[in-house]
Amino acid sequence: MSSTDSSRVFLRMRNVSIALAPIAALSLAGAAQSAELPTPDLEWQIGVATENVAKGLGKSGGDPSVSGSVGASLGAFYAEFSGSTVELGGGADSELVTTVGYAPEIGGFEFDFSAMHKVFTGTVPGYDDRFMEYQADVSRDVGPVGVRLRANYTPDGSGSMEDAWWFETQASYALGARTRASVAVGERVSDTSAEYTAWNVGVKHKLTRQLAADVRWYDTDQHDLGDRYEGRLVGALTYAF
Repeated sequence: MSSTDSSRVFLRMRNVSIALAPIAALSLAGAAQSAELPTPDLEWQIGVATENVAKGLGKSGGDPSVSGSVGASLGAFYAEFSGSTVELGGGADSELVTTVGYAPEIGGFEFDFSAMHKVFTGTVPGYDDRFMEYQADVSRDVGPVGVRLRANYTPDGSGSMEDAWWFETQASYALGARTRASVAVGERVSDTSAEYTAWNVGVKHKLTRQLAADVRWYDTDQHDLGDRYEGRLVGALTYAF
């Protein structure tokens, strides 16, 4: 995908985000007013990465990827709309994700339960381009050390993939007030698509209060399955406001 195509896709996602943001904000604000709850918090984020990677696999054909998101939270409840450029089978050129979730803190542990509706745009006619994912995280920080466990379930994925699980363990360590190193190991389990183990290790540094840089190495144990499964060094910049 050319840089011009990536820019056009990103502009489309940005326009959709801008259009949906007031609706989400007004809906949550109305709920807050009627229930006498605090005003919802809004957060926008834009980003660019040398490659789009998810669950250990490359998703943008080795090309850079741009992304954007807008989210609103009210107490432990939140909603988010995000988009990113991809280059996948079926002609997909972007991925749009709508997420709703509940993230309470109980007994010193942070939980995050979410449901995600994902859509691939630009696919050929007849391609199964939309699906649901359900995810549960539990995490805890003890001093500079953080641990997170994740379980993700897809009952009917895109294309010909049907149900699949993703299990991941992540550990991180604060190297300073603005810098955190982390390592994660994940396992893909499925009866209808490739199974593999993936891992990544890297460092995230906050350049400013809003701008963060991440440099990370991704790899899997199934290089024979194609380029998406090979090791890669990925750099990313995100700006939150």
